[in-house]
Amino acid sequence: MEKKIYSEGVISRLSQYLKYIVQLKGVGKRTVTSLEISSRTKINSAEIRRDLIFFGLKGKRGVGFNIEELISSFNKILGYNDRVHIALVGAGNLGKAILNYKILDKFGFKIEDVFDNDPDVIGRTISGRKVKDILEIKNVIQEKRINVAIIAVPEDSAQKVTDILVEARIKVVINYTSVPIKVPKYVDVQTTDPIEKLLHTLYYLSNTVYTS
Repeated sequence: MEKKIYSEGVISRLSQYLKYIVQLKGVGKRTVTSLEISSRTKINSAEIRRDLIFFGLKGKRGVGFNIEELISSFNKILGYNDRVHIALVGAGNLGKAILNYKILDKFGFKIEDVFDNDPDVIGRTISGRKVKDILEIKNVIQEKRINVAIIAVPEDSAQKVTDILVEARIKVVINYTSVPIKVPKYVDVQTTDPIEKLLHTLYYLSNTVYTS
């Protein structure tokens, strides 16, 4: 059966819904209403209900929607089945902060490898990951088939690092710098909220056929 392709708007909204309800599950909640989701996401509650009904999700009057059912359905729609391994380029203060962003694990994202070009940083262990020389990045990405990379480097290095990632056949780049980067059409670039956009990339990866 051919998988349906949904609009960017729909996928963006679902990513926001999923981000919020996973957080609710983490504090023990079992149900959620469209009004609660609307309050957090700032998306109109009527549109939220339309989205949920469109995907066959029904809530109970006075109770709301079952959180486990929502998470399961959204994971299937977004294409999330297994953990997504990520490469992080940049082991400075920003990179360290990203490594300590524990909420990534709740969504199945794991920063597999960390790279830098600073001789004083290469070889050190940060948050349980040994920092590798950026010269190794192409081989590591291809050997481990890593599809997603986060760039947390100085602005003047952003494009150079991006070019290396493109050469390594990366599919998605999360750009934490404030400068725009140029990539081929087959590479997806995200520059805003990391959780929302990483969730978005699951859908992108599951519906993209890579051609060399």
